Order: sequence, then C-alpha cells, then structure tokens
Amino acid sequence: MRVVISLGSSLLGKALQEQLQQQPEISEVVVLNPDRDLELSEPDFLITDVYTIKQSKPAWLTGSKTVLLDYGLSEDSIACLIITNKINGIMTVDADMRLLLKAFHAINNGQIWIDNCKIKALVNFADNTKDSIIAGCLSNKEREVVMNISQGLTNKEIASQLYISEQTVKTHINSIFKKLNMTRRTQLVPLGIKLKEALI
Repeated sequence: MRVVISLGSSLLGKALQEQLQQQPEISEVVVLNPDRDLELSEPDFLITDVYTIKQSKPAWLTGSKTVLLDYGLSEDSIACLIITNKINGIMTVDADMRLLLKAFHAINNGQIWIDNCKIKALVNFADNTKDSIIAGCLSNKEREVVMNISQGLTNKEIASQLYISEQTVKTHINSIFKKLNMTRRTQLVPLGIKLKEALI
C-alpha cells in the first residue's frame, strides 16, 4: 500500500510516516510539504486532518481513499466533514498502528471505517440535525442565497434582494455547490424551504 500524509502538524506527519514505514504491507509513505509542489503516482490512501482537508487536493490525489485524523472533533463537525467531503475513514490520533492497518484493509474492501462510539453518537446526532448540519456548513449569506434560490429567484433578483452584485451571487452559489457536493440549483430547494421554515 502507498500512503500520502497531509497534516497541519509536520511533526505529527513525520512521526506517523516513521511508524508506517515499519509496517511490511506499506510500500511507500510520503509526507506532503505545502511549500513543494510534488506530483507522484496516485497513492492508495491519503491521511489528512481538519486543517488540510478543505484545501483543494492536487489532481493526482483525487482517486485516493481519504482517512481523516480526528483530534477530538465534535459530532457536528465530523458529520459536516463527512457530508461535504469524500471521507472513507476516521481515526483518532491515539489509535494504534494495528487498528490503522485494519482500517486500511476494511476501506480497501469498500467499507467506511469509523470508531463504534463515534458511529452511535453520529447516528443519534444526524437523525435529528442533518439539515442543520448541512446549513451549518454554510455562511449566513450563503444560507440567504439558498433561501432565495428555493423561491425560484434568478441571480439578478437575488443580487437585488441581498444588496450584492450578481457576480457575488455567482461566487456564493459556486461555494455552496462545492460545500454541499451539488451541481444544480434544484438540489438546493428542499434545504432552502427548511431554512425559511426555521425562521418563521
């Protein structure tokens, strides 16, 4: 297995690299340096954290399976990251190497790896708050744009309603699509309706 590590902490990245290099089933481990623009053949796994996952991935990493290192994130933060990013597994930083390798094998077999305690908390949390989690990923202005889209307004009409330029509306919509992994305005309508109902 080939692994790329992209973490906010270079010290943690190097420590993890040293541990992984001692494992016989790991053939290569590379720690990404944000100052150097590397282009490698696609690895099997990308290990990342909340500080680096929102940065745009280099093209050669887009097909890699992503494992998020959890530094003690809240359930709503994890749920938001799962909804808005392609994450195949979540590991706590105190997990041992045997568990990380087990997670790699499970993910390779098409499973998603999340600690059992986190799964229970996420399921209970998500049952009641999925829409608020999604909305929580958006800025106040982006939520306003979504509500206006749900009313069938054009970009020009939204710009007029919110006292912003039409170009700013387009920028907000592109950001919303990226955050929510959507491509069409019609996909935003149910969320916009619920956001509007929550204000009443």
